[in-house]
Amino acid sequence: MKKFLPLLLLLFLVKSALAETFYTLEDFKNIFLKEIKNKLSWIQGDLYLEKIEIEPDNPQILKETPYKIYFLSGPRVGSNVGIFEFGKDHYKEKIKIWGYVEAKVPVLILKNPVVNKAVLNEEDLIIEFKSFSRLPPDVILDKKLAVGKQVRMSLKPGTILRYSHIERPVIIKRNQIVEIIAKGENFIVKAKGIALQEGKEGIKIKVKNLSSQKIIWGKVISSEEVEVNL
Repeated sequence: MKKFLPLLLLLFLVKSALAETFYTLEDFKNIFLKEIKNKLSWIQGDLYLEKIEIEPDNPQILKETPYKIYFLSGPRVGSNVGIFEFGKDHYKEKIKIWGYVEAKVPVLILKNPVVNKAVLNEEDLIIEFKSFSRLPPDVILDKKLAVGKQVRMSLKPGTILRYSHIERPVIIKRNQIVEIIAKGENFIVKAKGIALQEGKEGIKIKVKNLSSQKIIWGKVISSEEVEVNL
């Protein structure tokens, strides 16, 4: 038995060296995920693979072999199919990889209950990481887009905040005295007016010039100012 030990050891070393020469399943996982991440760099979260399948089952491809990849209807969070072409010139070996990609992304969660028409502030919100594929399509991922907005309905603590939950708040009330601002190329004219409608920032409303009594349309630019075009 002892005389066979060196031979067995040699075979083991040769087998280990060959295993290190070829791509492993873990290598294919890393390549696939790297390509997905490159394409989905806009996602602010941690991308990872939940499942993966490779065809053929045990491809023998030397490491460092150059490759190209083509995604079929993707890539995206969820199910992805990639066709890898390993090799160059006339010799190419194709590997088909199916992988289910998930991402943990920061979403806004209501910390406190809010009543209908309330304006959100930072103290009302916390950030939690959730699975992207299981989120509603209009989920809000950026706190800046929620703070200062008005809710359309009463919401409970723990609610995942969505764009359908919020709107720009009314900042000018009907019958409020406002400043009407008219801008030209080299001048600015201001006049007092009265808002004939309530208004949100960026929305046009009817206002009456108190001096001329003329009714005009103006864009709400602040809680006290309306801009008109000359």
